[in-house]
Amino acid sequence: MLYLSLGTNLGNRHENIDRACALIGERIGTVVRKATPVETAPVGFESDNLFVNTAVAVDTTMTPAEVLRATQQIERDMGRTVKSKDGVYHDRIIDIDLLASDNRVVCTPSLQLPHPEMTDRLFVLEPLAEIAPEWCHPLYGKTIRQLLDVRRRCHIMPLKADDCSTPLLDSVNTLLAQLSSNFAPLTLAQLTTLAHEPRTHIYLLYTPQGTLAGTATLCLCHQLTGNKAWVEDVVVDAAQRGKGYARMLLDHLMFQARRHGAATANLTSRPQRVAANRLYQSLGFELRETNVYKMGLADEAAALTAL
Repeated sequence: MLYLSLGTNLGNRHENIDRACALIGERIGTVVRKATPVETAPVGFESDNLFVNTAVAVDTTMTPAEVLRATQQIERDMGRTVKSKDGVYHDRIIDIDLLASDNRVVCTPSLQLPHPEMTDRLFVLEPLAEIAPEWCHPLYGKTIRQLLDVRRRCHIMPLKADDCSTPLLDSVNTLLAQLSSNFAPLTLAQLTTLAHEPRTHIYLLYTPQGTLAGTATLCLCHQLTGNKAWVEDVVVDAAQRGKGYARMLLDHLMFQARRHGAATANLTSRPQRVAANRLYQSLGFELRETNVYKMGLADEAAALTAL
């Protein structure tokens, strides 16, 4: 089964949805279920035009690549000439996104399935939960109903350089100070540099009220023994603990690790962190019989510089 998300905020929006569904039925396959269209505010850009969004389930024999070409042609035929690119969004007469195709995982320069941003968007999850609540995300291992419940309780987003600001820096430093008593506060320049690192992915968890409640870092490494992911600096604000936020952060990091092709995910944790270690094991992490050795390099680097 193929799942598509449809949105429009120009012209007669309900007619646009109906026409797009008709063209999908003619060119792609039978539309077997359609969610109730809902009105939503624009996300990612400002506009006075509200969207109407829905989701459809389509029975098709076409490949995802063929469906992508067909949906793009439908958009052009309906009058959409400008596509969103590099995070720049526009008003649109119709937008058709491929969300998922059965349990396929596709990762090409032109198409990723399941859609990598679908779990962040209520305007996608809510209609999809109406028509496919028990569809299980192959990378998260959770149903759409479960993913919608998570999204309603928090919002997890990657740190981007454009987001770096003094207020965000203060919030991040407040969290990290709870992780270690030896923590040296980051500067804005350091935070911005980290946001630019191509294989370091920092994720921020916000409450529905917009409060930064947690953070975690995913480091991706290409090594001789395979692609590996390392989980670091997982912390949830003390005032927000007990709400499942740490589990949500780690679930999100595991999804991102799989999406980036990591074969294993690794983390280290002190034995004294009993509650954290219990959580890691409940998520499937195994305690290995290895010793972790640590060397501080700052003093050695300073000594070499002095020479």
